[in-house]
Amino acid sequence: MTDELVDYIHRAHTWSQEFIEARRQSVSLPHDYTPDLPGIQAPVLLIHGRYDRMVPFEVSIAILNHIADSRLVLLNNCGHRPPFEKPAEWTAQVLAFLKGY
Repeated sequence: MTDELVDYIHRAHTWSQEFIEARRQSVSLPHDYTPDLPGIQAPVLLIHGRYDRMVPFEVSIAILNHIADSRLVLLNNCGHRPPFEKPAEWTAQVLAFLKGY
């Protein structure tokens, strides 16, 4: 995680007063989607950062166990934002997944 990436993410979340106000008013209600996961028929690619401190990688492992046609890529030395932290690896994995289907 570079200083530039932190600045970019900060700007993305604070670029307008309307956006800040909308985030302040938003409410996140916990919901368990686990019972719905086996119904997913499309192929699923999960890409997770090994050192994600917001969502443990075990969450992706649990999802993987509920979706028949799924695969998990765990990126080492990566946190919560794999497309930004490991863009080349993330892109390669996504392209390989899409080419395979």
